[in-house]
Amino acid sequence: MKINVSRIERLEIENVYNGDCLLTSFAFGMRAEATIEFRSGNRAEAVFEFPKADDLSFTEAERLIRKELVADGSQ
Repeated sequence: MKINVSRIERLEIENVYNGDCLLTSFAFGMRAEATIEFRSGNRAEAVFEFPKADDLSFTEAERLIRKELVADGSQ
């Protein structure tokens, strides 16, 4: 199985204002878009959400997606 992560973004951003002035922003969770190519030749495009992730690299996203797919297939 080959996983190609094409995009990573934050799930939710909460901004804290004092009147019209932005004080700070908090980000919660990450979303990763990926194309999965199976050995059979089939392909799937999917969006994975990781609500507990604070930050995510492409390598880490691929590892977490692979872990999710293996865990789902073993049930």
